This record gives sequence, C-alpha cells and structure tokens, in this order.
Amino acid sequence: MLATGISWWMGAGGSAFFVPDIKILTAILIIIAFIKVRFVMGYFMEVRHAPLALRLACDVWIVGVGGAMIALYWFPAGS
Repeated sequence: MLATGISWWMGAGGSAFFVPDIKILTAILIIIAFIKVRFVMGYFMEVRHAPLALRLACDVWIVGVGGAMIALYWFPAGS
C-alpha cells in the first residue's frame, strides 16, 4: 500500500519539489510498479517457494520488461 501511495503522490505532482524532470519521475514510477510486480509474483503466485530456476526466470523477466519499458520511454523508436 505504501508503494501505491507513493506512486499516486508522485504522479499527482507531489514530487515536483524533489524530481524536476518528468522522464526521471516516469522511470521511478515504472521501477516502483515492477517492484510491486515482484511482490505479487512472490507472495500471491507463490514463486518464492518455487525452484531456483523459476525464481530466477521470473526475476530476469521483471528486470528485462521493466528495463525495456524504461529504455523505450527514454529512447523511442524512430527518433
């Protein structure tokens, strides 16, 4: 709930005093979202009790997709 509250506050403009660039703010919000995804995978999908290979695959997926989203936002194709 804390991560959701922080994301909402930052997205609503409450962090204008701390993060002057919208691209940095967006990257922070994406990172927070993927941290929440990792918690959901670990606790609700019970990946935390899965074999090591599945846990690593899920972590690689989270980092890969999150990194790709940030990279595509910062460096859009065709520009």
